[in-house]
Amino acid sequence: MVGDTLRNIFHVEIYALIGFIIFFTFFILVSINAFRMKKEEVDEISNMPLEDSVPTGNARHGA
Repeated sequence: MVGDTLRNIFHVEIYALIGFIIFFTFFILVSINAFRMKKEEVDEISNMPLEDSVPTGNARHGA
């Protein structure tokens, strides 16, 4: 039933291609951002789960 419905939709294969392009673009952007991070930022982020104290940054949660 689902297969018949999808076969009857005009140019349904374009949706798979668009989804792949969106995913691949997002993946590339996140990868570039991760590789461009400074070592200090990476160390700070990697130690966050190990810290018991509340962060004292400039984050404004709920404001």
